Amino acid sequence: MSGGYDMTELHYDEESTRRLLVLYVTPDVVAQRAEFLAALNPRIGERVLDVGSGPGFLAAAIAEATGPSGMVCGIDISEPLLSVARRHCAHLPWVEFRQSEVAQLPFQDHAFDAAISTQVLEYVHDVDAALVEIHRVLRPGGRVVIVDTDWDSIVWHSPDRELTSRILAAWEQHAADIYLPRTLTRKLSRAGFCMEFQQVVPLFNPSYDPDTFSNQFIDFIVPFVIGRNGITRDEAEGWATDIRQAGRQGNFFFSLNRYLFVAKRCA
Repeated sequence: MSGGYDMTELHYDEESTRRLLVLYVTPDVVAQRAEFLAALNPRIGERVLDVGSGPGFLAAAIAEATGPSGMVCGIDISEPLLSVARRHCAHLPWVEFRQSEVAQLPFQDHAFDAAISTQVLEYVHDVDAALVEIHRVLRPGGRVVIVDTDWDSIVWHSPDRELTSRILAAWEQHAADIYLPRTLTRKLSRAGFCMEFQQVVPLFNPSYDPDTFSNQFIDFIVPFVIGRNGITRDEAEGWATDIRQAGRQGNFFFSLNRYLFVAKRCA
C-alpha cells in the first residue's frame, strides 16, 4: 500500500507509516513479498522499476538479484515512505527513489526491462493512464508484475457481525477501486500488454497470533474508520478488542485474496 491520496483515502504521516512497517514485517507479508519477487524473476544487470515502492523492502530484494550492474528505481508519492526506503537501501548504491505519480513517470521511453507494482494501482484514480505510462517506460518485450486486492474477498469472523460489516464498509473508502483485479486483465490488454500468468495469493490466518497480518491490520483499520459511516471511536476500539479477545479464546478466522498478474509489453 502506498499513500498520500485525497481525504477519503489513506494518507501516510509518521504514525501511519510506522503501522505500515509493522505490517510489512509480519511473516504473512514477508512470504508474499518473496512470492512477488519470484514472479518478477529479476536478473543480473536488469533495470527494474518499483511502482509505489513504499518502505523499499521489495526494491532492496530486487537490487540484490540485479546486482550492481543493474539498476532499481522506486517511485512513491509519500515522502515519509520514501525517507524510510532511502535509509533501508542506503547500502545499495544502484537503487534510487523518486517522488512521482504513476500516471506521470519521470523516465524516458524503454528505460526499464521490468516493472512491479504491489498493492498500489487500487489507490490510483486513473489506472488506464498509469498502465499506459508503465507500458511506455518498458522496453519491447519487457515484463510487468501487478498485485492488487479485491476487498470483497475479505472474510473475518467477529463476535459482532453487524458492526464488522459497518467497519469494513467504512474501510472500503480507503482505496479508489476496491474491486480492481476484476477489470485488470482488460485494462492491461488495452494498454498494450499480453497476459502471461494470473494467480490468487491468499492471506490466510485461521487462528489468532499477534504476529500476523490480520492482527496488525486491525490497528491500520481502526484509526481510518473512526468518524466514517457514523462509527464512533468506542465502537471501532471495542470491535478491535472483541476480535482479539475471541481470538485468544480460539475463535478466530481471517482470509483475504490478493491477485497477481504477470504480463509482457506486446510491442
